[in-house]
Amino acid sequence: EPHSLSAEAARRQAAERVIHNSAALVPFALRAVGSPGFPPVSAPLSDPRAVPDLAFEPHVDAALRHAVQALLLDTQTCPDLSPGLPKHTVQASLGYLRDRISVPRDMSFSGAMQLRAHLNLIIDSL
Repeated sequence: EPHSLSAEAARRQAAERVIHNSAALVPFALRAVGSPGFPPVSAPLSDPRAVPDLAFEPHVDAALRHAVQALLLDTQTCPDLSPGLPKHTVQASLGYLRDRISVPRDMSFSGAMQLRAHLNLIIDSL
């Protein structure tokens, strides 16, 4: 696995992984604002039975699209965000996803660092 991808290659890799896995990433991220699973588990931050709140699926999907846009445009400033994104829900969902990116399972270390940085860009811009 390449640990020293160029910044551009790492951004492209992160964008590709988000695009490729978006159908699974959005519901996964929405566990942050969903319900805990039953029966309760001893590690609530990794509850495999947590139920995502899919009512916010379009909002988190839009936020992830903005993160991909920022990755591909190599911008340090946030793109214009879609109007009406619920701040708390999107921030919690993107933060949940950011904190669970796994290296090397999901992407390279460099790609994960770029994705985390760009998720933070969107979180901080809400």
